[in-house]
Amino acid sequence: MLLPNRKLPVRRALTAACHVFAFTLLTLPLAPRDLSAQRRSGPLVLRTPTSARVLALGNAGAAITDADAVFLSPAMLITARGASASVQRYGAAATHGSVSTISTVGGTTIGLGAQVLDWRAPSLPYGEVLRTGTTTLSDGGVREAGSQLVALGIARVIKGQRLGVALKYAEERIDAQSDAVLAVDIGYARAFGPGALSFTVQNLGVRPQLDAVRVPLPQRYTLGFGGGMMPMGEYLDMGAQVQVSVDGDGFVRPAGGIELGYVPIEGVSIVWRQGLRLPREPDESLVTAGVGLTVDRLSVDYSVEPMRGGRPVSHRLGLRLR
Repeated sequence: MLLPNRKLPVRRALTAACHVFAFTLLTLPLAPRDLSAQRRSGPLVLRTPTSARVLALGNAGAAITDADAVFLSPAMLITARGASASVQRYGAAATHGSVSTISTVGGTTIGLGAQVLDWRAPSLPYGEVLRTGTTTLSDGGVREAGSQLVALGIARVIKGQRLGVALKYAEERIDAQSDAVLAVDIGYARAFGPGALSFTVQNLGVRPQLDAVRVPLPQRYTLGFGGGMMPMGEYLDMGAQVQVSVDGDGFVRPAGGIELGYVPIEGVSIVWRQGLRLPREPDESLVTAGVGLTVDRLSVDYSVEPMRGGRPVSHRLGLRLR
C-alpha cells in the first residue's frame, strides 16, 4: 500500500540538511588544531562508537532515541525504546561489540548496556598506547588487550524536566595487568521544536592506572539536538543529529549528520546517512557514512569509518528493534 500524500516539500529536507552541515562547518574553527596534544584518556572502550547508526552520523548521538542512549545521554532514555546490537571490525586486529536494551517500570525508564573491545596493544607504556587512539586499533600489537563496559541508566520526568543518570563500570586489561573504574553520566533533556535538546556530562570518576601510569577518564560535556525521521515528501523522510562537545582538556568538537529515507510502501524505509565531525583521534576521518533498512520495527544498519594513514576502512553492522 502506498503512503498517503505528504504535504511537506522536498526542498525543506534539503534546507534542513544544509543547516546541519553549516552548523558543523561553522563550529570547526572553535577547536584547537594541534592534534599532537591528544589526551591520554581511558579505558579505551569509553572512546569507541556505540552503534552503526550513530557512527554513520559522525558520532553525533547526544539526542538519539535508540537504546544506545544509555551510553550517550541518559536523559534521552525517557523517549528511547527497544533494543540494539552492533559489531565493528578494525582490520584483522580488533573487534568492538555493543548491546543495549530499554524497559519502563512505572514512570521510570531503565537502560542496560554492555560493550566489549578485543584488541592487541603495542609495546608502549599505557599512556602512549591510549594516545594512539581507536583509529590505530587495526595496527595491532604484541600484547593481548581487552576493554569491557557495563552501563546502567535511569531516567525520569521530574516536575516536567527529563533527567537521567548512568553508572558505568569500565575495565581495561593489557597482558596480566588490569584496572577497573566506575564512571557516572548525568543528563538533561527537553522537547525543542521538532526534536529534543539534550545536555550531558560524561565519565565523571576516578582515573584508571596501568603500567604504573594513571590516566584521566575521557570526560566530555555535550550539547546536542536531534529528531526522528519526519515526512518531507510523498516518499521522503529526513532526520538529523547535531552536537558540540567540550572534552575535559578543553578540546571543542562539533559533529552532525543527516538521514534521508526513501519510503516505497508503508512500514518500509531505505535510509542513507552522512556524518561530518572534527577529527580528534589520530588519523580519524572527517566524514562517515552508512545505510539502513527498516521493516516495521526492525532496522538493519551499516556504517563505514574511513581511516587515514593507509589503514583499512572500518565497518560496523547493527540491528535495532523498536
